[in-house]
Amino acid sequence: MISFRYHIVSIVSVFLALAVGVALGGGPLKGEVDNTLVDQVKADRGVKADLRAEIAATRAGNTFTDEFADTIAPGLLGQVLDGRVVTLVALPGSQQAEVSALGDMITTAGGTVGGSVRVGDQLLDVSNRQLVDELGSQLLDGASDVSVPADASGYERIGALMARAIGTDKDAGGAGVDATSDSILAGLSTAGLMSADGALDRRGSLVLFVAGSPTGTEEEQSGASSILATIVAAVDADTDGVVVAGPIASARDQGLVRGIREDVVAARDVSTVDALGRSAARIVAAMALAGQAQDQTGHFGAVDAADGAMPGAVSGG
Repeated sequence: MISFRYHIVSIVSVFLALAVGVALGGGPLKGEVDNTLVDQVKADRGVKADLRAEIAATRAGNTFTDEFADTIAPGLLGQVLDGRVVTLVALPGSQQAEVSALGDMITTAGGTVGGSVRVGDQLLDVSNRQLVDELGSQLLDGASDVSVPADASGYERIGALMARAIGTDKDAGGAGVDATSDSILAGLSTAGLMSADGALDRRGSLVLFVAGSPTGTEEEQSGASSILATIVAAVDADTDGVVVAGPIASARDQGLVRGIREDVVAARDVSTVDALGRSAARIVAAMALAGQAQDQTGHFGAVDAADGAMPGAVSGG
């Protein structure tokens, strides 16, 4: 049995320890602790101020380079897209402001935006494969002038149908939007796969797909990249050319631009541009479209771009 004396000794020990702690905290250690905290706060404030200054300098530099690029764009591009009609395709995650800015750059290069469409999340979602297969078969029945191989996948069929709805390879100046185009677009829109973003005046001979940054799980991103590579290759086959452009993140692991570059079939025929968000990248996108019009494929940008920053920057490979 524990004695009463043991309890007394224990209680006294606890109070003694508390007294010593209070004495040290309010005595010789107090100044040292306070000074350490003050020094740390000053250091953190200094780092924060440095970071703010660095961010401000970066923004100022970006503003300068964008304004410079916008200023030289007309002289640099000339009329490389003269007489060409381009269809813009906004992919999931793309920014509408960027799509509009690319449209302006196409106009600067002498081209015309025939219209723009927006792809729904469902089209690049592998869980909707059956929907894509069934809808593609149904829409093909009403599009007698769309030809696909008998063993074509559902995404190859949808790509061919998209090409017929928004593009053409018959005329550089584009083609009219007819009953077949309207029917395909209506079917795709009803299924939530793709819809017109405003009026579609003409079907472009060139098509520019605008990507955003990767979203979702790694598996979802990988699936979306694979699906897009198949679709754009099919669109390219039935038009005068396709370019896929996106921000730097889209050229990294599982990004849509990266997926095109790593797909043997798509990379051979479809051009890519990364670093969207900067005026210089929009200029390069316009140049890449002009290259596609001349049957020239290239991969341009800042991240693992095989053909350098822009057409002519390095010898093609």
